[in-house]
Amino acid sequence: MTRHLRLMSAKTEAKEALTRHLAIIADLRLHVITNNPEKNDFLYLMSVPMIYAAWEGYFRIAMSICLRRACVRGQKHKKYKEKYVTLWLQKQGFVNSFFDKLFNTVSLGKIPKKINSGRFNALSDLTCEFKKWLETPIDHLQNFDELVMTYANVNKEVVIFNSEIIGLDIDRVNLGRLDDLLARRNDIAHGGLIDYPKENIINDLLTYTENLLNQFHSSIEAWLEKN
Repeated sequence: MTRHLRLMSAKTEAKEALTRHLAIIADLRLHVITNNPEKNDFLYLMSVPMIYAAWEGYFRIAMSICLRRACVRGQKHKKYKEKYVTLWLQKQGFVNSFFDKLFNTVSLGKIPKKINSGRFNALSDLTCEFKKWLETPIDHLQNFDELVMTYANVNKEVVIFNSEIIGLDIDRVNLGRLDDLLARRNDIAHGGLIDYPKENIINDLLTYTENLLNQFHSSIEAWLEKN
C-alpha cells in the first residue's frame, strides 16, 4: 500500500502555497502602506479581508495536504485513527439516515426514558452499516479540501480542532490575534459598525499574519517529516 501523497510532493505543495500567500501579504504592504503616502483609510479598510483571506487560503491548503498525506491507498477504514476516519464517516449516507430517524423518534422538549422500537431499529441499522463500512477501503479519490473542518471561518477554535484531528503540534503558533483579525473581517463582510482602521493597525495585522503563516507552515513541515 502506498501513501496518497508522497513526502516530497507534500512538502513542495505546502511550500508553494506558503509562498503564494506570503506574496499576498507583501503586495498588500506595498500598495496599502508603502505606496499610500496620503494614508487613505479606505485602502486600510479594504485590506483587512485580503489579509484574512491570505491566512484562510493557506490554512485550507495546508490541512488538505496533511489529510492527503495521512491517507493510504487501499487501507481499510478500521486501520485509521478515530478522528481522522470520522471525517469520512460523517459524510456517509447511513449516518445521515440514522440522525434523521433518531430525530423523528424524539419528542421535542422531552427526554426519552426508554428506547422505543423506532430508535432501536435506527441504531441497529447504523450498527450494521458501520460494521460493513469499517471493512471497506478509504476513498482516496475524495476531495480532501472538503474534509477540512472550517465551518464558516478559520478562527482559533477551528485551528485547534483541525490540528487535533491529525495530531498537529501548534504550540509554537501564535493564535493570539487571529480572532481579532477575523472579527474585523466579519464586521466588513456582514455590514457591521465599521471604524476605518489606522495605518499602525493594518501594519500590525500584516506583520502578525505574515508571522502566523510562517509559524503554521513550520508546524506543517514538522508534521510531514513525522508522517
